Amino acid sequence: MKLLISAGEASGDQRGAEVLAALKRISPDSIYAFGLGGSRLASEGMNVTHDLSDYAVMGFGEILLSLGKFLKLEKQLKALCREEKPDCIFLVDYPGFNMRLGRWAKKHGIPVVHYVAPQMWAWGAWRVRKLRKSTDILLTLFAFEEPFFKARGVNAVFTGHPLKKLITSQTERGEALGLLPGSRAQEVEKLLPVMLKAFTTLRDKGIVGKALLAVSDHLEKEIYRDAENTRGVELLKGTQEALAGSKAALVCSGTATLETALSGVPFVICYKTSGFTYMLARHLVKGVRKIGLANIIAGEDVATELIQRNVTPANMVACLEPLFSDENVAQETVNRLSLVRNSLGDGDPAENTAMEIIRFLKTADES
Repeated sequence: MKLLISAGEASGDQRGAEVLAALKRISPDSIYAFGLGGSRLASEGMNVTHDLSDYAVMGFGEILLSLGKFLKLEKQLKALCREEKPDCIFLVDYPGFNMRLGRWAKKHGIPVVHYVAPQMWAWGAWRVRKLRKSTDILLTLFAFEEPFFKARGVNAVFTGHPLKKLITSQTERGEALGLLPGSRAQEVEKLLPVMLKAFTTLRDKGIVGKALLAVSDHLEKEIYRDAENTRGVELLKGTQEALAGSKAALVCSGTATLETALSGVPFVICYKTSGFTYMLARHLVKGVRKIGLANIIAGEDVATELIQRNVTPANMVACLEPLFSDENVAQETVNRLSLVRNSLGDGDPAENTAMEIIRFLKTADES
């Protein structure tokens, strides 16, 4: 089986690597994968022809500024398709770019699997028409997504969220403050300075003595320089290392909120972007009232959300103090986090996804 994989972000690199590993375990055929990815896909044997670190940007304005680079990438991946003639294109998240690539592939008769549904249930439901034209099968992480997309004509299958299997709830919480400012440079630049000020305030008040900062290996070390120079801050690779020793955490909105919830660590969700991007997001987001995935999936607030102007050291401190100082509040918060785990499906999600890909390609061959 020959796959072109397109995964343009760190989370997609991880999800894609899990599925590639499962395909190799399950498939009777040898697997050759190539395309856009990162270190995790490379570790599973993928030929990474284009490194995702060159293309991971966020926000409408930032994407517009990088348009030429993305058009060049698209052209190069199309050329790879013509040369390698893959059995399937496996698109992992990254919808703005991947839907364009998928639409081209479908027109040229190449089967397209899209893994991780675009959040059209939150905003841009009108784009479902474009999604129908850019994928043959959509494999979703969340149960509520399957009926949403099926009702709009997309062949969608819920395969479960990998984090449920990968992350177990901590039986004992640490004493530190976890700092998870995100995996994109823009996220870290916006959130880390504010998080550090919140920590130093809590440190100086004697509430917490140590902060554990989750560092992304996709980013330059210079972006963490201020943290390195802040007394009490320890830099660790990955969210799990930081959460393992944390009593509570400040977490960038996104997949990290699920990791934190599944780890059983109380947390505060933080989201801050450029003014232009936020203005557009406020206009476009219609389908949900919350921004944090953990809150959306649970169906209720399991974590406080601080958004844009509310992302201040004072607000962070006010939210965190009870989680460190009042054990009853902390335990009630931990109990609510179980709602997230209960909503993420059964079995091994990576194997479920791999089996759906194999089943889909077998059906496509027979038709």
